[in-house]
Amino acid sequence: MELPLREALRRKEPTVLKFTMKHHHCDQFMWPHPDALITRICYLVTSFALLVAGSAHETPQQVVTRYNNYKAICSGMGFENVRCKDLIVFQSSLTKALQNLKNQETVIFDKVSLNEGNAYDNISGIFTAPLDGIYSFTWTILTASGKYFVTELVLNGQRVAYNHADGRGHDGFPMTTSHAKIKIKKGDKVWIRATGNYGQYAHGGHYCYFSGEKL
Repeated sequence: MELPLREALRRKEPTVLKFTMKHHHCDQFMWPHPDALITRICYLVTSFALLVAGSAHETPQQVVTRYNNYKAICSGMGFENVRCKDLIVFQSSLTKALQNLKNQETVIFDKVSLNEGNAYDNISGIFTAPLDGIYSFTWTILTASGKYFVTELVLNGQRVAYNHADGRGHDGFPMTTSHAKIKIKKGDKVWIRATGNYGQYAHGGHYCYFSGEKL
């Protein structure tokens, strides 16, 4: 006897499924072990949806719409906790030069070129983690000859890493880049701030940037 999918999963009994997607049709097949397959259902459905979209020469927006539709199907089937990896990544830069920042003054990278997950605020300069996890951050500072700009990356106000851009005794425009990988919790805040009285000069024009992503 065929059972509705949700009822079959609840009773852990075999059921017969039939899927039809646009011009693609799959014959009936038996699902003998639903518990073993639950964690794969959404990935298979969304992957197949994208495959169908690609073969039908759909536009990028149509691909996104189809993907979201099949995610909604998974949710409607009761698999709210089974989802694709959440994409959290941002890239920001300085549009104008910064000079003579005070001790612990936030370096606000005001131009956002990428902000998937909307976790970075270009008004405050603060990244707020939307999920627990391990995150990777990178920031680059370009100063000028005879100038310096020392910064630190902080997690909830606690220093994690330094960046020391020092142009004293050098010609040209010295540039330094620093990296940090941090295990943080949802709601934790990460930002870049000046250290001591060393926030003398940071070049604008998008030469200085701050980026991060959830691994």
